[in-house]
Amino acid sequence: MHDTIGVDISKDTLDIHRLSDGKHIRFGNDKAGLAALRRWIGKTRVRVVYE
Repeated sequence: MHDTIGVDISKDTLDIHRLSDGKHIRFGNDKAGLAALRRWIGKTRVRVVYE
């Protein structure tokens, strides 16, 4: 099974919304932010939808 996350990409931030529980989180749009996003996702299988 997988989870769906939506990503709104802007110059400075990545706004993430997880469909299964409605959780919203924001990461910086830089190397550190992408690393934090990968840690947040973990080993969960995800489908990513972005705008």
